[in-house]
Amino acid sequence: MGIKKVGGIKCGKVIGSDYMQEKTELLYALINERQLSTLPKISQPTLIVWGERDRVFPMELAHRLKRHLAENSRLVVIRNAGHAVNLEKPKDVCRNIIEFFQEPVREALNDEKMSDE
Repeated sequence: MGIKKVGGIKCGKVIGSDYMQEKTELLYALINERQLSTLPKISQPTLIVWGERDRVFPMELAHRLKRHLAENSRLVVIRNAGHAVNLEKPKDVCRNIIEFFQEPVREALNDEKMSDE
């Protein structure tokens, strides 16, 4: 993990900062309704956490992203949460992240579930 200077402050590598170009392209495609099939797939295991009541990005986008990433992803839908799911249901989000990281790779992927506290 390299140390970078940002605004004169030494910072370690930010978690999740890998594959930024691919992630940016995916989000852009989701927002602008481009064909996901024209984008590269993220090859690392990916946990998609979505609020059931998200009014910014409709649930259909979560399912499109899940279908695009296919076997490399798991979609978790948090009940009674909106777009700021990590602020609205932090315990539920953290529990799902911990479970995802603790599971063997094959079990953690290609799954979809509903989650609530």
